[in-house]
Amino acid sequence: MRLDRLALGVGVLCGFGNGSAGSRWTRWLSCLTTAAVALSGATLEAADRLTSRFDLGLDELREKVLTRNESVLIKALEAEIGRKNYQAERGVFEPAVVGSVERIDTQRPNNLQQQANLGLYAREELLERNTLYDGGLEFLLPSGGKLRTGYTLRQLKNNIQTTIDVEYETFVGARILQPLLKNFGPSSVMARIRLAAMASEVAYQEYRRQLMLTIGQAESGYWDLHLTQEQERLSRESLATAEKILTDNQTRVSVGKAAEIEVLQAQAGAAFRRTRLNEAHQRVYETGTRLGSLFSYVAASTNALPRAVDHPALTEDPLGFAESYEQAFAMNPDFLIRRTQVEQENLRVKYTKNQRLPELDLKASYGLNGLGGSPGSSWDDIENGSHAAWTLGFEFRVPLAGGIKEKADYDAARVAKQKALLGLKEAEVQVLNSIDAAQQKVRLYRENVGSYQSVADYHQRLLEAQMERLAVGALDSKTVLETEEKLFESRVAVVESLVLCRKATLELELVRGTLLQDRDLEVTRAELKRRTQEYVSHFDLPSGAFEAFQRRAVNDVEKALAPAP
Repeated sequence: MRLDRLALGVGVLCGFGNGSAGSRWTRWLSCLTTAAVALSGATLEAADRLTSRFDLGLDELREKVLTRNESVLIKALEAEIGRKNYQAERGVFEPAVVGSVERIDTQRPNNLQQQANLGLYAREELLERNTLYDGGLEFLLPSGGKLRTGYTLRQLKNNIQTTIDVEYETFVGARILQPLLKNFGPSSVMARIRLAAMASEVAYQEYRRQLMLTIGQAESGYWDLHLTQEQERLSRESLATAEKILTDNQTRVSVGKAAEIEVLQAQAGAAFRRTRLNEAHQRVYETGTRLGSLFSYVAASTNALPRAVDHPALTEDPLGFAESYEQAFAMNPDFLIRRTQVEQENLRVKYTKNQRLPELDLKASYGLNGLGGSPGSSWDDIENGSHAAWTLGFEFRVPLAGGIKEKADYDAARVAKQKALLGLKEAEVQVLNSIDAAQQKVRLYRENVGSYQSVADYHQRLLEAQMERLAVGALDSKTVLETEEKLFESRVAVVESLVLCRKATLELELVRGTLLQDRDLEVTRAELKRRTQEYVSHFDLPSGAFEAFQRRAVNDVEKALAPAP
């Protein structure tokens, strides 16, 4: 309603019904232009009041991204999961304490042979109540063998014993089961540990990659915001120039030193620049909200947008193609991930090849036996060392069809190795081409900055000269406005080239894998572990939080789909 009344007021002030047809037509065009200027001005004022702005520097932006970006935090948690899995696999060598107590109650008839063997102690049936106590330690050896050392005490009580009520048998010794073919050696035992270590390394490099991409995306968005802010600022300056020309023309027309067409041209130029300023303001808003999403900032909740306060600067790249190539192969996370995957597949090929061997296990044991009427006397008998016992044997097992599963696993591992090698080659080619393209773009945009700056300087001097001629009526407004438009475009082109140069440098740093190192943001595994554990320790999801989030999400969707009133 306010804008409608403004347009109506402009029409009344123009006086549509007075004067000749030609003058009415001229006044009508002038009124339309004036109304457009007024409407766009009101829209611009409303847009300016829409949001406030807060200063945001690059260093602050990086810190916010590090601590608030959900994608980075997810990758950090995945890296911590990989580290914990590696620790879990290393626990395979942890000794285990084994203990058991067993009660045996037996009642069975003795056959004639058993009775004859018992002689004077012959019984038609055997009644016994024995208790077995067993304890020891179990180890997994680096050779793949399983070793158990321990102590066994058997409390024997039966109806054959006539002189004593109970006897105690003791055994102290060790037994080993050692594979000799399949599962033999450290390579087989350590396979899962090494795979877990490589998986942890992949997760760490994926965290580095995500952090690089997010920081790069944040800085790229920051320079986009700087560009839109400069477009907004240059649009304001362009509008101010057009309004000055309009004011001067209106003054000259009022004293009869210029035609009304000069005013119309100036009004049209001002209206166009106001519209462009509105569009620039909208781009600032969109770019600012998009940048805020990278550190979980919602502009609508505070009605404030970030303002980029740092400016892009031209920097020289001291590295050539060869040096960039070496850096990328040492630090690029994508290439490092592919290389680790090749190592993983190499290990799987070796392991599955070992699994195709038949099983041949060595079984051996050695110990000392003791017997007595009490546990102590039974142990004393062991200390004498006169009742040694040992066993030695082999167990062989081979699948009848040669190991169908093992052969298929081995073939699959070999194919996976070829796939990993191709992936490594693909990454190498992409790194080479990306470095070459990024270096070319950096050089191109750096040269463009100087070229566009020369064009802008020329149009700036030309505009100043034309403004002086316009002031004395020696030049028309259209020519001056065209020159000012070219000046605006060249000044925007300078800023665009600066921003594109910074983005190309970001791309080059991403390919090299040095983006974090160049900003002193490289995170070691120990530092990542500390940060992640600190985050996990402070993260406490209250009861019912997921259900509450679900309800809010459903309500938001229902509101979005609800028909407009």
